Amino acid sequence: MNVYVSNIVIAAVTFPLLALVITLPYLIYQYRKFGSVPWLRTFIVYSFVFYLLCAYFLVLLPLPENRSAVVPYAQTPQLVPFNFVREFLAETTFSVSDPTTWLPVLRDPYVYEALFNVLLLVPLGMYLRYYFRRTWWQTLGLGFLVTLSFELTQLTGLWGIYAHPYRLFDVDDLLLNTLGAMVGFWAVGPAMRVLPDIRLVNEEAREAGVRASVTKRALSFFIDLFFAFIASSAVAFILSQFGVPGTATAERGFENLTTWALELLVLGVFFVVIPTITRGQTLGQKILRLRIVRSDASQAKWYHYLARYGLLYLLVIAPLALLTGITRLDASTASEMGSIASLAVQYRTALVVVWCAVMAAWVVSLFVRAVRAWRLKRPFIMLNGLLSGTRVMTCAGVEEMRERRSALDVAEVVALERAIEADGTPLSALMDRAGKAVAEEVRTWVPDPARVVVLCGAGNNGGDGWVCARELALAGYPVTLVAPDLAERLRAEPARSTAAAVFSDAAERGLPLTVLIAPDTDVLNDTIDKAAAVVDALLGTGFSGDEVREPYASWIRAANRRRFEGARGKGRGRHRKRSHERGDHERRRGVPRRVEGAPFAVAVDVPSGLSAQTGMAARPCFAADATVTMLAFKPGLTVPAAARWTGAVKLAKLDVDVATYLPRLRAQNEEGTPELAETHERPATKN
Repeated sequence: MNVYVSNIVIAAVTFPLLALVITLPYLIYQYRKFGSVPWLRTFIVYSFVFYLLCAYFLVLLPLPENRSAVVPYAQTPQLVPFNFVREFLAETTFSVSDPTTWLPVLRDPYVYEALFNVLLLVPLGMYLRYYFRRTWWQTLGLGFLVTLSFELTQLTGLWGIYAHPYRLFDVDDLLLNTLGAMVGFWAVGPAMRVLPDIRLVNEEAREAGVRASVTKRALSFFIDLFFAFIASSAVAFILSQFGVPGTATAERGFENLTTWALELLVLGVFFVVIPTITRGQTLGQKILRLRIVRSDASQAKWYHYLARYGLLYLLVIAPLALLTGITRLDASTASEMGSIASLAVQYRTALVVVWCAVMAAWVVSLFVRAVRAWRLKRPFIMLNGLLSGTRVMTCAGVEEMRERRSALDVAEVVALERAIEADGTPLSALMDRAGKAVAEEVRTWVPDPARVVVLCGAGNNGGDGWVCARELALAGYPVTLVAPDLAERLRAEPARSTAAAVFSDAAERGLPLTVLIAPDTDVLNDTIDKAAAVVDALLGTGFSGDEVREPYASWIRAANRRRFEGARGKGRGRHRKRSHERGDHERRRGVPRRVEGAPFAVAVDVPSGLSAQTGMAARPCFAADATVTMLAFKPGLTVPAAARWTGAVKLAKLDVDVATYLPRLRAQNEEGTPELAETHERPATKN
């Protein structure tokens, strides 16, 4: 037992050094793939590394005294399965019929060594199932391969480092270790019901990664400084080989002018020339997928980069130069340099204290501003960024901000759809793509098949919902589609033909798709209470007004009640229902907090009850976790007040290059186009 403990202690001492080595590659990988570094994922990764370190040290240590050492018992592999059982029964007094032999046997080496071999890979099975999402048969195979690597490492004398095997290759170890991996796989199952789904953790990291965090920006800056240092050192070495003077120093302690000029040149290349060539990316920013842009996310020019990093250089170097000058002043010659120098020498200690206090206050202010920006989810912009009119954003953030600034009015979206249709892409094809995009968003946040409710309206927005329901049913999700009327009675095209085709296809294939036509309130509430996700495909971009008509208003209230109040449970009744129907949460200034366990809510194009043009919310308004808007952002989705209803807005371009249609739309606007009729649904267009 002491050997096991000492090996774990060695692993604990070694782990910080290994963690230091892998941290930079890990951060780069996380920032490139997910955009941010979630703490839970980081904890799991580093704990997994520590576990592997412990496991291999337990297997490999202690090492032989020298390369030619011979361990007699390890020279012949043990290839008989369950040999340890036969030896245990032959060499102990254990008897199943004699309870007095049960406790002593636990201290027998055969027992605790077998138990150790099982426990060794139990954590591996847990990691494989929870973090790596492996199936049982994959865990079985991977567990066997890991223990096989242990045994082969021992059999080959640490892969040839030692001349002879120093541990016994035992087939029983293969069996027990593999069993341990499966025990871990089964044991972690109940815990996964309460542990966060690692796939959702990754998606949350991707959403958070749209913002350029202070940590990510600082890391990119230090990567650039590292590259600049390497380049500067290489150039200095090359110049020294050609005899370029590099040691001529000016008087009175000034820095070497040649070295200073070289550093400025290299910094100019890395922070001005390279961003100019790459359209706003230094090498570090390119690695971490960041970009320097102007404050409105438009492309910056070379002089913006020069101003940004020139000011940063001055803000950092000037205080350091001031401190260096004060500390290097010679008291014997200060009077010859002027009265200011004499005063600096006289009050040198006080000036250094003041300098340190100012710098400390500056650092504290940076920290406070960074924390405040993080809490408010606002960009953290330093002084050089404000003065130069630039900021560092993620590439995804730049694209999203540009898309938001290029939002199209509702009438322009209608004209865009007509132009796309005129070019040969029917509206039914756009509807099919839109429904698939919404289904993909649901599957992202509800990764395992679970019950989904799709609320469909009578217009083309409802057609998107029918396609979404079909795609989810094809993926194995039990779907309940709620519609105001039969598919063949819908008014809008292509919603009517699409709904009829989906209904017929589901019936022929036996898909898990149930259709409820204008259900009463209790049936709808029961259905939503059991759902893991709710899709809002009721009203489209053509909606405007202060009130949503029935039955859509009741459907929206039912979805919001489940979101804000939770499932009704056993105590449901008329009083509870009437309390909800009063829409108490709608009268509050802010939207209530989402209750734990509420279904994930997705809105199609725009939350029902929200004006896509103005961002004004009617009563009631569907509260979404995510909104999948089609082709282009609408003005109402970019209004800050609308964010509480839209959640995260995702743009689905539907395989259409909208930019190619913008000149045509602008030309139509200049000629004048009729205003879009303000109706709840546009019967002839996709909304």
